[in-house]
Amino acid sequence: MKRRLIIFSALFSGFLLFSVTSCQSSHKGKSKKEQNRIADTATFRPGVVYDSVHCRAHPEETYALCLPKAYNSGKTFPVIFFFDAHARGGLPVKKYKMPANSFGFILVASNNSKNGQETQVRNKIIYHFMQDVEQRFSVNPNRIYTGGFSGGARVAAGIGLSNKDIAGVIGCAAGFPRLNHIVNTRLAYVGIVGNTDFNYLEMKQLNKELGAAHWNHCLLLFDGHHQWPPVQTMKRAFDFLQTDAMRRQLIPMDKHLITRLKGSFEQRRKQAVKSHNPLLLWQTDHQLIAFLKGLTPVENYEKETGELLQNPVLKKQQQQQAILKKAEQQWQQTYARALENRDAAWWKNALGNLSAREKSAKTPAKKQMIRRLYNYLSLMAYLYADGSLKNHQTVAAAKFLMIYEKVDPTNPEVYFLKAQRNAMEGKTNAILPLLQKAADNGFKDTKRMVSDIYFSGIRQTARFQKILRQMAENKKSTEAE
Repeated sequence: MKRRLIIFSALFSGFLLFSVTSCQSSHKGKSKKEQNRIADTATFRPGVVYDSVHCRAHPEETYALCLPKAYNSGKTFPVIFFFDAHARGGLPVKKYKMPANSFGFILVASNNSKNGQETQVRNKIIYHFMQDVEQRFSVNPNRIYTGGFSGGARVAAGIGLSNKDIAGVIGCAAGFPRLNHIVNTRLAYVGIVGNTDFNYLEMKQLNKELGAAHWNHCLLLFDGHHQWPPVQTMKRAFDFLQTDAMRRQLIPMDKHLITRLKGSFEQRRKQAVKSHNPLLLWQTDHQLIAFLKGLTPVENYEKETGELLQNPVLKKQQQQQAILKKAEQQWQQTYARALENRDAAWWKNALGNLSAREKSAKTPAKKQMIRRLYNYLSLMAYLYADGSLKNHQTVAAAKFLMIYEKVDPTNPEVYFLKAQRNAMEGKTNAILPLLQKAADNGFKDTKRMVSDIYFSGIRQTARFQKILRQMAENKKSTEAE
């Protein structure tokens, strides 16, 4: 009987390198590990989401869990370890439990790993989390996957790139972390990004580089911003993991899945031809090849991708893409510098010009590019405003919060930070209206609301408590979705 142990082996650029080893052990009867798995199978019902499973050796650390309906301790199952940027383990597990169940995946997601943690703290959390799951549930050692969103995507990729026993990674809305050395070049990688995500260009560039390196990969796009992808997009990522497992002969050939995937690609190819869109046709051919090469003949599609490169319409489409990419990069650089050295008056004019450009944009691609600039500014303004407030620089924060509100007026974080700023400056009359606006826009971090020292003077007031209840309801509504 094999027992797998995940152990520390090295650190690269502040990221933990995992090594997975196996050792042989023989015991008469059922081992303690097997007994624990049987007990956990009785405790955790297949198909049910558990929001907070405590690590046995570290009960202060938890993770969300959903076992597939076919789960039993007598056989092994593929597992996906998810990492959310904000430690919302229940979010991806609840969101993707249906497609995961159809493929027999165990889904688990950390409630502790998040952005902004010190390296040592984060690495211990990852180690405890993955070790606990491996010891308690029947995991297929050949089909261990990691996935994540935003900063969590970089964590997931770092684990996969550093560990030869990770079969694949699903990276949502962010690419690879900085590593001095990559151990696992056989890693299957699925990138996912929204077409208005501020990390869109990064994900497109990574996809290009992986293609040049002949990496087993694909990039999935969806209509949306910086967020966990829609269920259907994640299902397509699961499809990719399945076809990769077939190529590696880890699971039997599934002719029904292959036929279904080929049919969906052919349908998209027909739409591309009908709409005279060679770029879409070229992209679809590349995806079909990435999913199905080695499982069905793809030579005709490979030939077509080469021929399409000579198509003058495709050349023009690619040139237009390159122009938009260059413009987006230049505007990002301009805005990044301006955050440091331009005043509020300059920014009001600049944002007015950005709004005018959006209204006059004539193509979907240009509209999406401008939306990405808004989302980029939202992120940057938040980071500058939050940093200024943490350093008690309320005057500087005022400019950043003005930008933040103009580019992302429905973001509840804007009004929470504005309430903080007013509290710091002793403007007590403005605090509760701003907190109310934060709640009305969906703010749900009740723990942060209660623990904020700047709101201590109003914490016991009836209005504060009412707003707090509204935020708690916001949280419940989000979890129920």
